Amino acid sequence: MAQVAVAHVDLGAKGGGEAVCMNVLEALRSEHDVTLLTLTDPDFDELNAYYRTDVGDIAVRRPRRSKRLLDALEGAAGVTLYNLRNALLNRFVARHAAAFDATVGTDNELSVPGPLVQYVHTPRFARLVVSKRVGEDSFVDHAYDRLSYRIGGYDAKTIRGSHLLTNSSWMADVVQDAYDARPEVVHPPVDTRGFEPRPWEEREEGFVTIGRLARYKNLEDVIAIVDGVRERGHDVHLHLVGPAYDEAYRERLASLAAERPHVSIEGELPRERLVELVCAHRYGLHAKRHEHFGLAVAELVAGGALPFVPANGGQRDIVDGRDHLTYDTVEGAIETIDRVLSSPELRTDLRPDPKSVERRFGRERFQREVREVLGDALQ
Repeated sequence: MAQVAVAHVDLGAKGGGEAVCMNVLEALRSEHDVTLLTLTDPDFDELNAYYRTDVGDIAVRRPRRSKRLLDALEGAAGVTLYNLRNALLNRFVARHAAAFDATVGTDNELSVPGPLVQYVHTPRFARLVVSKRVGEDSFVDHAYDRLSYRIGGYDAKTIRGSHLLTNSSWMADVVQDAYDARPEVVHPPVDTRGFEPRPWEEREEGFVTIGRLARYKNLEDVIAIVDGVRERGHDVHLHLVGPAYDEAYRERLASLAAERPHVSIEGELPRERLVELVCAHRYGLHAKRHEHFGLAVAELVAGGALPFVPANGGQRDIVDGRDHLTYDTVEGAIETIDRVLSSPELRTDLRPDPKSVERRFGRERFQREVREVLGDALQ
């Protein structure tokens, strides 16, 4: 049994990265003595209920003074300083790494003494490289990256020399561009429990979108796409499911929904209700461009819904890059969806295989692969 540190900034964020961390903790706790290194105090009862994991008896270590300084800076800036949070975590983990046989990072880059296994959802400190794939950023953005990188004490050679993992083939290209090292693709864990897809003819002619109610999820585009599909003569509706990330943005979405009887803002739902919605609807819609992987898209497929996703990003792995399920613009999405909804033969041909999700993306598969990678790192 090895002494293993698992490092993650904030499990309370409740995103795909946190699902990865909770499953890593669950995968390792039965075989190793695991300690979580983090900036916040996790509520494991709440997290286990949210992710349906079994994580308990985990020691937790957190920085104190530096975290209070970061909180003060964020309060003054009025924004969350994600790169500085990662930088603070890296310095904290580096101070404690020698006390462990291995470190597993689940929140992007770490640069600490090995053995080191790290799951890079997206390179946090390589905006100059990533911008070639995800759009141009300002000088201030690049300066902020470099400042955070220096404060965190990062070293690209250490990152390249670690056991690098990532979530999709698209993101593997991004990481390779950033660090000149090809990570192993380990698709994140999709919880397929409870999905019992209804027969197609019994499902509602509507869309489900899953994810945080956040601007970067492009949910106004989702609403515009459904509006456009309705204008093409299809009587479809939309459910937006996910926790509010920004109260002002949630209110913006609510005002749009108030003008549209066909749009429902569901917010954060119990898992059972989310599964029920997916299994009862024919279609899914995702609009975050340059998505790292897209756990929500895989959940749609697990429930038997036909998902439409942006053509750029890791979600292409889930739909196997099929042109009839991908789009580049809002107008392109309307054209694509209209074409599919207008053709029963095409819908039948594209209909997903829900059982394939557990085999390709399931939790047991993920946890097994994580244990194998850590075993290799410990040798």
